Amino acid sequence: MHSRLFQSLTIGSHEMRNRLIFGSHTTNLAHQNVLSQRHADYYAARAEGGAGMIVLEEHIVHPSDLPYEYALLGYLSATQATITNIAQRIHAHDALAIVQLTHNGQQSTSDHHQHEMWAPSPVPDVSSREVPKEMELADIRAVVAGFAQVAHTVAQAGADGVELQISDRSLLRQFLSPLTNQRGDNYGGSLENRLRIVYETLEAVKAALGSTSILGIRFCADELAPWAGLTPEQSLEIAKLLTATKQVDYMTITMGSILSTHMFPFQASMHVAPGYAVHLTQSIKAAVTIPVFAAGRIMNATQAEHILAEEQADGIEMIRPLIADANLPRLSQLGIDERVRPCIACNQGCQVRSTMNVTIGCNVNPNVLTAQPLPITTRPTRGSQKVCIVGGGPAGMEAARVAASRGRQVLLYERENALGGTVALAARGPGRGELQLITDYLQAELEQLGVEVHTGVEITAAQLLEQRPYAVIIATGAQTGTGLLPIPGHDLPHVTDIRHVLRGELPAGQRVIIIDETASHGVASALEMVASAGKSVEVVTEDYYVGRDLVATHDIVLFMQRALALNIAFTPHTSVVRIESGQVIVSDRFAEGERAILADSVVLGTYERPAQDLYMVLKGRLPRVLRAGDCVTPRRIEHAIQEGHQAGSQV
Repeated sequence: MHSRLFQSLTIGSHEMRNRLIFGSHTTNLAHQNVLSQRHADYYAARAEGGAGMIVLEEHIVHPSDLPYEYALLGYLSATQATITNIAQRIHAHDALAIVQLTHNGQQSTSDHHQHEMWAPSPVPDVSSREVPKEMELADIRAVVAGFAQVAHTVAQAGADGVELQISDRSLLRQFLSPLTNQRGDNYGGSLENRLRIVYETLEAVKAALGSTSILGIRFCADELAPWAGLTPEQSLEIAKLLTATKQVDYMTITMGSILSTHMFPFQASMHVAPGYAVHLTQSIKAAVTIPVFAAGRIMNATQAEHILAEEQADGIEMIRPLIADANLPRLSQLGIDERVRPCIACNQGCQVRSTMNVTIGCNVNPNVLTAQPLPITTRPTRGSQKVCIVGGGPAGMEAARVAASRGRQVLLYERENALGGTVALAARGPGRGELQLITDYLQAELEQLGVEVHTGVEITAAQLLEQRPYAVIIATGAQTGTGLLPIPGHDLPHVTDIRHVLRGELPAGQRVIIIDETASHGVASALEMVASAGKSVEVVTEDYYVGRDLVATHDIVLFMQRALALNIAFTPHTSVVRIESGQVIVSDRFAEGERAILADSVVLGTYERPAQDLYMVLKGRLPRVLRAGDCVTPRRIEHAIQEGHQAGSQV
């Protein structure tokens, strides 16, 4: 079924068992800035799951760069032993172990080491606004030597090679690009000069590695800044020049730079088309003779197989799909793709390069660190212990899946006519359809495991007490309504909430005010749905800007573009005093006085409350009563699935 994807591929003097690459990304799993045992488990799980190549998290090559607190500092003396440990774990499963080497340049930060940043030119980073120091010749020589030093360490450690970062957040890309390189010396100006540090780094790294190690590059082929940045045409010429050196064994092709970080392969959200950068890979593959890998929203084996069949790439990088399910390669090779837990490109859990320093996670996978057994292919023998689960959202479905896989007799009750809960509702938002993938997957797993599902049934406490089950898991979600601090007038007839909008119940009248208390994706979806229906929409928020929650998931740029195209009016740093018939009374947080905004309808995007009444009634009246998800307190899919998994494991 996926014949091309699981063919071997020669890279330099090495053989990769298939065409799937688990690409480099931030994990925050480091211990004292070197690879940890958690790293070892994490990467070994993907090797055991069938990936042909594992590219380890970026290793920083020089002390002038410390982009995040738990960054891996390749120049530390402990680095070699930690790479050896992980390379052995990866090799035990017949996969290649590659170490990415980088310097973040202007896209680093001075916050952690309290020293200036280094860059080709004093061009401030768009995100931090921090102005870097223009590198002197001695600085350039020191960084090139740093690349060589860490490459030598990698070779001594027994890994199969290195990957140079010339994309995403990369000093080498910043030297290549006229967008960030405004030098007047031999390292700036002409393409020959801008390539100079890359040539010097390739030569130094190749000499340090030796002839048998792989030297790959991750290369940005379009900075999406055609007025000054690297364009596809320029990058095609650069790719030819780099491969002509005979020092490069493979290339992974990406897009995006300082002005378009939301288009980096590991960050592109579900609002970006799958395989959005493949056209760049195809162009470069046609012009060079080394293997060229595609990256960027390639979400499953079927899509990967199609790209290979069309000869658009020689290999496929997947990161988030293999975080969601490390067994994706094995399951796809067995021809049971439907058993793969799908990535929904929500960017919640996996995006950890921030000031919060959380470790890598996944909204749909409650355990990303260790290898998981392949899913059960035959229904387990049912025991006599009956488990009743109330609520068919992600928490209830995951609890049912886990409990049934452990041999429990599981009955799932959902008051709506279909499973999915809030996630299924959120999936109705514009461009949010991929959220449905996880609920579809869980529903299919319940059918596979023989869970007895009752939809359209609102089971009562009395009925559950009468059944006397072995255990009850309450996953009844959250309820809308007044919010945490009810707004006067919230119960007027022309006031509704975002759940009704997501169900397709558009508010009446032409002038619609949406009150945004949560800065959530749900509010953003409601805004687009109402505005797309031709209504005049204004969003009022106490935040300094609309869509705060969309920043962390890299959705904010594309949302702003869509919202402006729909003429949605933004009213930030504004409090709602009360809702009246035909108007909303507001006040600016930083000014005195009130004013009225005319409104035919008002939509509440306010905080929700846990629907916990059933749990409170049953608590203490049955021997085992657990709860999971939003009925504990409303949060994200990640918490619902994680708590559902834990509850299912406890019964």
